Amino acid sequence: MVDGTAYLGSFIYNSLDMGLLWQHPERGRNLLDSGAPFYDTYQTSDGRFMAVGAIEPKFYQTFIEGLQLEGKLPLPFDVEQWPKAKEEIARVFLTKTQSEWCETFKDLDACVTPVLTVDEAVHHPHNKERKTFIFNDGVYEPSPAPKLSRSPGHSESKIQPKIGEHSVEVLQEVGYSQTEIQEMISNGVVDHPDMKSSL
Repeated sequence: MVDGTAYLGSFIYNSLDMGLLWQHPERGRNLLDSGAPFYDTYQTSDGRFMAVGAIEPKFYQTFIEGLQLEGKLPLPFDVEQWPKAKEEIARVFLTKTQSEWCETFKDLDACVTPVLTVDEAVHHPHNKERKTFIFNDGVYEPSPAPKLSRSPGHSESKIQPKIGEHSVEVLQEVGYSQTEIQEMISNGVVDHPDMKSSL
């Protein structure tokens, strides 16, 4: 798992020499780690959040127009002014609910989106149209990606086991006796889905 995560972070490691991206060793002070005011999440008046990724000039311009902050913010790449700009943007986002901001930005190409719950993501119109999630064995899960027309992926996952479902088998495998296992279950040392079952 760590190997895979490290590999997914290849861009970060390969771009550490790029001063504009990673000017500071501290998290939250760089272009892509929520340091930039135009690449962060902001709380709305209802306690929800909006995500902003308006790095390119055309997206940034549309973003500040949507916020009605034209001419009121420092230049976007004036790094020393980022905290001040973030403060002003955060103040503006707190004036409307997430739903109201979605309405504001729905027809603007500004790279501004709502931060959704898992359930909202499953039922979001874009994800429904793209079939991003599938209903499998009673639960929603991400569908295989990328979507390839000549060799589409398919999911073979099964329902996850209940907590403790295989406790007895695992404990037997490592050498515990039935009596020891029953004692551990009775004392709550290990989980077992049916605490009353006889071994």
